Amino acid sequence: MYRILLAVLVCFSPFLWAQESTASLSQLLESNRDVEGEFRQVTYNEQGEQVQVSEGVFLLAAPNRFVWDTISPFPQRIISDGQLVTIWDVDLEQATQKPFSSTVGNSPAALLGESADSVLTHYKVEQTSGAKYRLTPNESDDLFNSLTLSFDNGVIDAMSIKDVLGQITVIEFSNVEAHEGVSDQNFNINLPESVDLIVEQP
Repeated sequence: MYRILLAVLVCFSPFLWAQESTASLSQLLESNRDVEGEFRQVTYNEQGEQVQVSEGVFLLAAPNRFVWDTISPFPQRIISDGQLVTIWDVDLEQATQKPFSSTVGNSPAALLGESADSVLTHYKVEQTSGAKYRLTPNESDDLFNSLTLSFDNGVIDAMSIKDVLGQITVIEFSNVEAHEGVSDQNFNINLPESVDLIVEQP
């Protein structure tokens, strides 16, 4: 009887641990849905060589609204009003508009902006150490192999994304502050007439 009980506990413990990890991450994500700050994003190729560095500012506001403004090396604005996401390459005078649902897999802001309950059901969650979590997609056709989220005193601190090609993008957040709501005007975008807009259908 003891051996049977021990075997059950051994099998069941990882399940309970996974549930606890998901619950704690869900709480952290929900507390970081209305924040603003700065970011530094570094991309490495599959050989570990640094291929791109960008910096900018961001604003998140539930539900599913965000502004992701890259300032250097090239200005780019990614804005979601909760329904549509507009990606505007300022210098190129080009913009793409697509449904929010199609951007969640490859946009850091969209991943952070969407409700934790709707995001985490698609991933296996593992708490690797302290307030650091690794997410592995349940489906093999996802756009990345793994995603790591780190928090410092309950505030989003870093995100690391490994895509299906082996490329790794590391995003460090700084000067992150919570807000109690911002104007809807922050998520409206008025493109100049000179911008070539491509609208992608669902």
